[in-house]
Amino acid sequence: MRKVINGRTYNTATSKLVGSWDNGFYGNDFRRCEEDLYKNTKGAYFLVGESGPMGKYAVSHGNETSGGSDLIPMPTAEAQEWAEEHLTADEYEAEFGEAEEAEPSDLATRERVTLVLDNEIIAKFRAYSKATGTPMSRLADAAIGKFLDEQEK
Repeated sequence: MRKVINGRTYNTATSKLVGSWDNGFYGNDFRRCEEDLYKNTKGAYFLVGESGPMGKYAVSHGNETSGGSDLIPMPTAEAQEWAEEHLTADEYEAEFGEAEEAEPSDLATRERVTLVLDNEIIAKFRAYSKATGTPMSRLADAAIGKFLDEQEK
């Protein structure tokens, strides 16, 4: 599938397939839904989905619906969320790096937030995390904490 959105081309033929998911319904079931997460050559993520007439990609034709498909650009944070929900841990870590092991305190003292960051910054951030073995969330805590401390001065 190839689609131009906001003047940018997204092409499954020239992009890397990160992972796939389907809801387990057979191909002739009206509820069937399949999604594939891709990353293009410039590092942008996009989702390609297809469903039957009762699925999320259904197309309305007046009083009737038919199956449909769509290509949806995704910020990296949304792609990570999709991958967490739909891929295995190995597939997730192959794309986004090793996730830190959960601690009991994480549930009480941490909150998930979604950020959209510049691709160059996130690439350097991931590389530094991998090189030092420090989880990205801990690096972000330190960097944001330092920034806020400096703002208070």
